[in-house]
Amino acid sequence: MEGIDRTSPVPYYVQLYDLLLRMIQDGELEPGGRLPGESELHRDYALSRPTVRQALDMLETNGYAQKVARRGYFVAASEAPKGWLIEGLDGFLENGLGHGDPNVTTTVVHSGEQRLSDEITAALRVPRNSVGFVLERVRSVGGVPALFSTNWTPPAVSEVVAQATGVRDGSSSLTLALRAGGYAAAGARRVIHAVGATPEIAGHLKIAPATPLLRISSTTWDKLLVPYDHYETWLRTDLVPLVVDATTRGADSA
Repeated sequence: MEGIDRTSPVPYYVQLYDLLLRMIQDGELEPGGRLPGESELHRDYALSRPTVRQALDMLETNGYAQKVARRGYFVAASEAPKGWLIEGLDGFLENGLGHGDPNVTTTVVHSGEQRLSDEITAALRVPRNSVGFVLERVRSVGGVPALFSTNWTPPAVSEVVAQATGVRDGSSSLTLALRAGGYAAAGARRVIHAVGATPEIAGHLKIAPATPLLRISSTTWDKLLVPYDHYETWLRTDLVPLVVDATTRGADSA
């Protein structure tokens, strides 16, 4: 049985999520079958119950599992819809759908330092004409472009992204690279608009100009309330549904 790498910068709940997802995709856990319970995972992987619950909730959010009251989590049918979690602190491109899914691929369109527009410098609270790092990516589902996203990071953070070769070739997570570089999310604000695709965005997504899309803009800040990442995502919700979980803090989650 694979274990948790205690030296890895990847959060424990993400590692557990990956392990369980791999078991589902390899057929070790079949559709309709019961996933290991919280107590079993807590014991076998020496993880706290909140960490275990977070991994199981993430599987449910992404459409790989279904929670049945007082019975636990069960592997979802393969045709169950898989969506993007919109309110999590991780970057929207990093979250949910493509995590460990071989049907989802990421292509880096552009990466490098660039002078930031006034709109972006205002969002990141840095001086006008600052040079930051710009990362443009397309994520495809089953070979069909579903999302185009641009991330802007301020001058102080540029070197972290520049040295993250996996991020720049589309093989690893920007969120994890930033976290490993000391930039952990304490909060984020997202704004969503229904818009028509511009000619440039339409070209990236291989759709007709003015095709309806959702545009998601977000700024993420650290515990000192200093912004360190701003992104804009254009999403085809006909291919990828959005997911919003509603929970009550302090409620019994058994």
